[in-house]
Amino acid sequence: MTPSPIIYVFAGNNGSGKSTIRNLIADQLGISVHIDPDALARGLDVGQSERLKISPGKEAIKLARECVRERRGFSIETTLAGGNVVRLMRDARANGFKVAMLYLGLGDYRLNIERVAARVRNGGHDIPTEDIIRRHTTSIQNLLSHIDLIDHLVVIDKSTRSGEIVLQAERRVSPGLVKSVPSWVHTIKEKWNESMQLK
Repeated sequence: MTPSPIIYVFAGNNGSGKSTIRNLIADQLGISVHIDPDALARGLDVGQSERLKISPGKEAIKLARECVRERRGFSIETTLAGGNVVRLMRDARANGFKVAMLYLGLGDYRLNIERVAARVRNGGHDIPTEDIIRRHTTSIQNLLSHIDLIDHLVVIDKSTRSGEIVLQAERRVSPGLVKSVPSWVHTIKEKWNESMQLK
């Protein structure tokens, strides 16, 4: 029996370190396709407003849909603040994929703002502050609302630079928490347990 293809979703607000974590473990994932909207956006003119950078996101979803149609494993980075990746996960599951998510959180959006500012000072791309604040809430809300689409979840607290795995959960298995976790992680654990009871 052919194993199920896997979509690896690296999720979290801007400045949470998704690209850093993905780069650290990319070789271990055993997949050749990684979809990064930020990398696609870097191909745009530097004078273009951040608000006009819509095409990289659309291009990322287009590439991901092609992988789903071809049943080819891939990874994608997302703030998880909109509906596109949620729909993508749903379509992938319907097409026989397993969904593995690494969710990176900082707990306080002011840390996200600081890290995006540091990234800009080092030549990286900027994100409007109001977008970071909004995504702080909508990203977690989307995770909680659609947690039933995830087969394997790893939550990483990135409030320190190195980051710490604070929750690991697998479908049909009770989630494991480390001894001391930020309060925002307890809500994720509770929602995961609820989703298990509905299965």
